[in-house]
Amino acid sequence: MTGLAPHYIATLGVARTFQNLALFNGMSVLDNILLGRHIHMKPSVARTALYWWLGRRDETANRAAVEEVIEFLQLEGVRDELVDVIPIGLKKRVELARALAAEPSFLVLDEPMAGMNQEEKEYMARFILDARDERGVTVLLIEHHMDVITGICDRMLALNYGAMIGSGIPADVIADPRVVEAYIGGAHGAH
Repeated sequence: MTGLAPHYIATLGVARTFQNLALFNGMSVLDNILLGRHIHMKPSVARTALYWWLGRRDETANRAAVEEVIEFLQLEGVRDELVDVIPIGLKKRVELARALAAEPSFLVLDEPMAGMNQEEKEYMARFILDARDERGVTVLLIEHHMDVITGICDRMLALNYGAMIGSGIPADVIADPRVVEAYIGGAHGAH
């Protein structure tokens, strides 16, 4: 996929969230999530000029899809708030909502738990599992919180400076001496 345009990758069914928030400040939660529908929208001069006959049906369908995602991720209470003023845990959930609004088959989540407290992490973990189970989305989770990885992932791949040092069932991978050495350190592993 390297070298492909992002909008083309999105049409292949791939969506992602970012390690550092990539929301549009000054816009509402709803508007940020609506941006995830861009691959499903068919803008044109004719659709705009003949909105009531050509464009309205598509706009209504896209809005309904976004409203369903808002309900799915329990964002109803902040849907009209500016993303600038909501807590980081909700901002991360808005990013997930924007990605899910694209209706991906493959979802890449880049450190979705970064900066969250324990309660927010638990909510996010539940929403990720629900997206996988209820929406049939394959999830690639890039995460440093081992409790999250071992709690929700079916398989795990551990890297150390870009080199794979462990792969398999999370409980087996975190018990691998190479993984212990890389993530905890030799002094801790010896005790």
